[in-house]
Amino acid sequence: MRIVVGLGALLCLVLPTLTEAAEPCSAEGGWDCPPLDATLEPLVVGEKPLSLGTPTALLFAPIVADGPEHVIVAEKDGTVTAHDRATGAAKQWLALDGVASINPERGLLGLALHPEFTAGRSSFVTYHTVPRTNEANMKCRRLPPPSSKKFEAICDSAEVLGCGGSFVVTEWTVDPSAEDPSASVTGREILKRPQPGEGHNAGDVLFGPDGMLYVSVGDGGAQNDPCSRGQDLSTPWSAILRLDIDADGALPKDNPFVGTEGAEPLVYAYGFRNPWRMTFTPAGVEGVPADVLLVGDTGQSRREEIDAVTAGGNYGWSVREGTLNHPDAGVAPIDAAFTAPLFEYGSGEGKASPTGGFAVIGGVVATSAPFAGMYFFGDNVTGKLRALDLRASNLADAASWNGAAKAHLMKGCSVTAATFGRDAAGDVYVAGSGGKVFRITPGS
Repeated sequence: MRIVVGLGALLCLVLPTLTEAAEPCSAEGGWDCPPLDATLEPLVVGEKPLSLGTPTALLFAPIVADGPEHVIVAEKDGTVTAHDRATGAAKQWLALDGVASINPERGLLGLALHPEFTAGRSSFVTYHTVPRTNEANMKCRRLPPPSSKKFEAICDSAEVLGCGGSFVVTEWTVDPSAEDPSASVTGREILKRPQPGEGHNAGDVLFGPDGMLYVSVGDGGAQNDPCSRGQDLSTPWSAILRLDIDADGALPKDNPFVGTEGAEPLVYAYGFRNPWRMTFTPAGVEGVPADVLLVGDTGQSRREEIDAVTAGGNYGWSVREGTLNHPDAGVAPIDAAFTAPLFEYGSGEGKASPTGGFAVIGGVVATSAPFAGMYFFGDNVTGKLRALDLRASNLADAASWNGAAKAHLMKGCSVTAATFGRDAAGDVYVAGSGGKVFRITPGS
């Protein structure tokens, strides 16, 4: 993940109106459908556009029963703040010490409100990283070439020592009505695991329609996944985890790998490189099945992908990158062993940097007209926004997923996307790495 800070965002140019937007796109030779007619409108809270530092999560919800909608923001430096949309009044809920980092893939990365937040359980869950220990500082070693006799041992020691520190999932109880909610917030650690490296520390948290907490975790680095964590079911890395935060060990008894010898039972699906943001498809959108988990997984150099996640699915990393064989992992058969992405894009547009890759940021699905059923997402390198029309994809049949779905490109937009959110009206918002927040609106 390459976070570009300080570029802010530019408004989209208004394009000619797209007709028959709901028709399946049959573009050939590329990843893009005809462009959408759209623009970006600054999000105003009170009387001023909302301006943030480095946002990592963007939620829209009331914080008391029958109360007004708030914009609840997590920032990389460890803060969680709730902004009243009508008045602009802001209250800080959380200020974590020691999580800020110059590393763009570390800090406070994920935020989720408990489903019963306004119904008697005013808590929220975060995913954040912590620095490595003094012992790890003394004992961690740089990886030698894979041909070295010490290679496997150093991979193992990095995992045990936590050479990248740790990731922590915590439930926080807060009084949102207090004058200073952060003064009395209390935390309960749900899960803490070592990170083998300081790269690919992706972390998002999301409550599902089943009441379980879904957690995304990257492979921990380095490039090419040299320690082969992507296909190692015994670890929590390169995976979507599924937790029951009220159960012993946070383990749901119906997770797909419970009882599988040698497997980490919290794993729900695996084979991801750096799954940055997740969302479930909402109910009530014509042509789009509800409750499908969508994940944006950051590629290495040739493919960025949007995955529809199924229980027990293997998404291929690091044997594959999207639908391509990984150049450093031999040739893999294209068969049922791996679940293909729903949509992918990449090197056909030219590399974004000498190291390649675009750092895709997973988005959310609009439920308001005229964009209902569109999954908006972006990346953190090119600044382009795209809209994948889920009505033209068969989300119910994993065998039909082949990475070849098409997305509408919003030409003229420039937003180095950091995260996305959807409000109660069904409109989608994008927060840029530079701290500005915009609503995606139809063009004139």
